[in-house]
Amino acid sequence: MINEYQYNISVVIVSYNVCDYIIEGIESLFKFSQFPIQIILVDNNSSDNTLSSVRAKFPDVLIIENKENVGFSAANNQGFQLCTGNYILLFNPDAALVENSLELMIKEIDLRVGKDVLLGTKLINTDNSIQASCWKFPNPIQHLLELFFLNTWMNISQYQSDLLIETREVDFISGALIFMHVETLKKLKGLDVNLFWMDDVDLCKRNIELGGKNIYFPHTKIKHHIGKSSKKNLNIVISNQIISKLKFYKKHKQVSYFLISVPIFILQILSRVPLFFIIGLFKKEYRIKCKAYIYTFSKMMNYLFFRKQSVI
Repeated sequence: MINEYQYNISVVIVSYNVCDYIIEGIESLFKFSQFPIQIILVDNNSSDNTLSSVRAKFPDVLIIENKENVGFSAANNQGFQLCTGNYILLFNPDAALVENSLELMIKEIDLRVGKDVLLGTKLINTDNSIQASCWKFPNPIQHLLELFFLNTWMNISQYQSDLLIETREVDFISGALIFMHVETLKKLKGLDVNLFWMDDVDLCKRNIELGGKNIYFPHTKIKHHIGKSSKKNLNIVISNQIISKLKFYKKHKQVSYFLISVPIFILQILSRVPLFFIIGLFKKEYRIKCKAYIYTFSKMMNYLFFRKQSVI
């Protein structure tokens, strides 16, 4: 333990219009904590009653109130600046503890004293079914499978379930929950603000490059009501799912991956637009997806030819 820190754990939560889930998540953190914790909520200009509800129910929660949506990575970095704990928990706004996971995670990470560890746990869905929570790093073969809608049946990005029964080292863990020592965060210098949907992957990649380990710890579980905040804007979701992978390859000098993936993604976008347009004649959700892919094509051209990095 580093005694000069006031709290054992600092928890950073970034919110955007998910009031009910924020309340559930913060309640669970206080309920299952065996010691004082510091909770920092960074709100990205929510239009619901998130801030008033949190202030009324949890007066001890520190709040950063952004006047615009600065993005997930930048908002987390704002929260990291206020952390006083010797352990840091990056916690999604739609996540909630269901048991004493904090104590178990501290015990697990303390087994690796002196090593830089990013720790993730088993995640469960709203209905208590198991949710994927760790993966292999992306590559063009995965994108090619997705182009032809084969990724669901041939998901080479995931580890076999029988390999995830025990604690093990993995490529990257879900950004829904990342637990680390404060010294590890200092070395990693927070999240990359130019990446969205790949910021957790990039964090794990940089940790490995610096000699650290990313650990999947299945002996405790966290509930994650997946995608409750991000699903509200498919333009942002789909464009960043694609473009951030190219940014990731470029950043980590995977030139061949970048060059192979560009035409695959262009084909994916151009094939989805007419397909979803036709299906959209009968289902509104596909009309929204069609527009999102048109938006994504524009964003991708701006990124490729004009080097525009915006994630929003």
